This record gives sequence, C-alpha cells and structure tokens, in this order.
Amino acid sequence: MHEWELSPADTEGYEKAEVTAGGVDTRELSSKTMESCRVPGLFFIGEVVDVTGHLGGFNFQWAWASAAAAGQAL
Repeated sequence: MHEWELSPADTEGYEKAEVTAGGVDTRELSSKTMESCRVPGLFFIGEVVDVTGHLGGFNFQWAWASAAAAGQAL
C-alpha cells in the first residue's frame, strides 16, 4: 500500500474544486482569539483563514469554533 502511486489524469477545474488554498495565514493570528497579530482589534474567522480539512462538515466546525473564539475575546 505504501508503494502504490496514484497519478490523476485530469481535474474538473476550479469551479468544481472542494478545496482551494489561500487566506489569512494562521501564523498571523492568535490561536486563542483569532485576532490579528499586526492589527489589534481585527479578527478573522471561518473560510477567510487559510485552514483546510476533510470533507464532511469540518469547514462548518472550523467556522463555528473560530467564531466562538473570536466572540469570547470581544
């Protein structure tokens, strides 16, 4: 299994992509409050932050958890 190589032949393109890269770098945020390290009082939550996970509701969990962290900090 460890030596099995998978080479995709094609994709369905960006419009059907489930995950894209980019967003606010987590190193620029407080992991406890989601507040910007550079601009005090500025918070980033949810899909605007560069966090990816498996399909199946994990993005909802991240959105709610990051929002809760930011909300408690206010």
